[in-house]
Amino acid sequence: MMSGTVLFRTLGALIGWATLVAQYFLVVSEGEHANLAAATISYFSYFTILTNILVVLAFTAPLLAPTTKLNGIFTKPAVRAAIALYISFVAIVYHIMLRDLWDPQGLQFITDIALHTVLPIWYLFDWVFYTSKRSLRFAHIPYWLIYPTLYGVYTIIRGALSGVYPYPFLNVSELGLFGVFINMIGFLMLYVIGGAVFITLGSKLSKPETIP
Repeated sequence: MMSGTVLFRTLGALIGWATLVAQYFLVVSEGEHANLAAATISYFSYFTILTNILVVLAFTAPLLAPTTKLNGIFTKPAVRAAIALYISFVAIVYHIMLRDLWDPQGLQFITDIALHTVLPIWYLFDWVFYTSKRSLRFAHIPYWLIYPTLYGVYTIIRGALSGVYPYPFLNVSELGLFGVFINMIGFLMLYVIGGAVFITLGSKLSKPETIP
């Protein structure tokens, strides 16, 4: 019989993969890109998409055999906590800074809710109730900053080449390189604070070891 954890993660994986495929279909079919390659690059240039891919892989990995590389990577407590941090920022930044910038309709409205609300909440629930947190250390935080830093650098380089910036706070053409740099530093500081919060919360939520 399927356990509650397996069922929860299976549903999360199914919802996540379906949402990502649907969003890719929308990007490709909207006709705003010159060709399939350009649409694909655009799709994978959003922090929201990349982070939700990590979320879905984290749902999927524990369902696989323990010997698989995907399981080995995405079942590590530090990796799962980092993803919880990233997807929390996806939800918070979207609902505070980006939500009012557009008005999605139809299927786009559904994928919008799934990517920015449903999957973040689903994953955070998984992290709180089903994920080991005992090995989390503050020393993990510098490593957790690598992903958002690389994303910021990639966005600046891609924007310089294409003139396209997926987020207004990373738009060099409007804010200038220094303005974007300040925004990136500010976000990284928030990631440090958020990482510390998750590590502290993980310590509080960890079940005490039983003595045989």
